[in-house]
Amino acid sequence: MTERTAAARPRVGELLRSLDEAPPTELVDVCSTWLTRHLAARACVLLLADYAEATLEPVANGPVAAAVRPQDLIDSAAGEAYREQRQVTAVVDHPAQAAAAGAVAGGEGKPALVVYLPVSVRAERLGVLAVTFPGDRLDPDVAPVLEDVTRVLGHVLTGARRYTDRFEMLRRRRELGLAAEIQWELLPSLAFELPAFSIAGTVEPAYEIGGDNFDYAISAHRLTVGVSDAAGHGLRAALLASLSCTAMRNARRARSTIVEQAESANQHLVDQFPGADFVTGLLLDLDVDVGVGTIINAGHPPPLLLRDGAVSELVLPAALPLGLVVPAHYPVHPIRLQPGDRLLLFTDGITEAHQRGEPEFGYRRLAALLAERRDLPPAELVRHITRAVTESCHGKLNDDATAVCLDWHPPRNGLL
Repeated sequence: MTERTAAARPRVGELLRSLDEAPPTELVDVCSTWLTRHLAARACVLLLADYAEATLEPVANGPVAAAVRPQDLIDSAAGEAYREQRQVTAVVDHPAQAAAAGAVAGGEGKPALVVYLPVSVRAERLGVLAVTFPGDRLDPDVAPVLEDVTRVLGHVLTGARRYTDRFEMLRRRRELGLAAEIQWELLPSLAFELPAFSIAGTVEPAYEIGGDNFDYAISAHRLTVGVSDAAGHGLRAALLASLSCTAMRNARRARSTIVEQAESANQHLVDQFPGADFVTGLLLDLDVDVGVGTIINAGHPPPLLLRDGAVSELVLPAALPLGLVVPAHYPVHPIRLQPGDRLLLFTDGITEAHQRGEPEFGYRRLAALLAERRDLPPAELVRHITRAVTESCHGKLNDDATAVCLDWHPPRNGLL
C-alpha cells in the first residue's frame, strides 16, 4: 500500500464529518475536494439513477460540471457499473469526451482515467460516482479507499432525502404525477440484503403509478413482505393504496399478526371508502432462519417460485380483496422455502400488460423470464422484468406493474 493511500483510508471519518456539516448543494464538492487532496483525483461527478432506472442524471455544480451529460443505463460504462454493482474504468483523452462519458477531466490532450463506482446502501442502488485521475492506470491500493468513500456517500445521500428535495428533483426526468408522488413516498428502500436473504422491488410506470405498492420490514429473525394493487387508476387508487399500506404498517408496528394486519386494512378501507373500492394483496411472514412462514392471499395473483432452475406457481386460494366487507376472513397458507429459492411477487399489471389487439405478457412469459435470468441479483431482475413488460407495450402500460423478488440463501452454518 502506498504512503498516500495508507494515510487516506483512516481519514474517511474526516470525510464523513465534512459531509455531515455541508449543505446539501455541496456534498459532491466535499467529496471532490477530499479525493483531490488525499488521492490526487482531478474531479468527481455523482450520477443518480432516475425514477425509471433508464438514465443516470449528473449532480452538477459549476459550468464545467454542468456540461456533463446524463448516461444511459444500458449503453454506458457508468450504466455497467450501476447494473453490475462493480468498479468500471474508461480512459478519456479530451474534456468533451469526458463530459460525454459522464465525467469531468482537465488537461486537454492528456489521457485521464475515469473510475465509475456504484453508490449503494446495502443492496439499494442510488447511482454512480465518476472519479477522474490523471494517466491511464489506477493504483490498486486506491480502490479500497474509493469503495469506502462511495459507501459513506451512499449513507449520506440516503439521510439527505429527509431534509432536502435536491436529489429527488434531479432523479426526475419529467414531472411526477401527484398519485405517483404519494406512492413513491410510501415505498421502502427498493432493495435490501442480509446473509440469509435478499429482497428488491420496483414499480412502473415510475412517473405515473397510482395503485400499486409493496412494503417489507425486517426484525431479528422475521421478514414481512406485502404487495398490493388498488382498484382503479390515478389519485383515488393512490389514496386507497396509501391507506391500506399505512394501516398494515400501523398494525405491524403494534406487533400484530399478518391476519390482524389484513383485518385492520380491511376495516379502515371499508370505513373510509365504502362501496366498490378495494385493494388486492399478498402478505408474507417468514422466519428467515429456517425459511418457514405463512402467507395471505387477498384476491391477488399468486407468486412464482424458482427452485432448482424450475418455475412453479404457488397454490394459494384467494380470499376476498381488502375493503369490500366487514368482517372478512383471511386464511393463512403455510410456506416452506429451501436454500437457494427465489420467490417473485407481482401485480396483474405484469401478466396482463398488452397492446390493443396483441396477447398479454402472461404467466408463461414471466416464468420463462424468471428462469432465463436466474443469475441476476434481485434488484437487476425486477428492473429487467418491468423493462421487458414496458417494451412489450411499446412504452405504454395500461396498468401499474410491480415486481418484488425475494431470495432465501441462509448461511451454511445456520448462523446469521
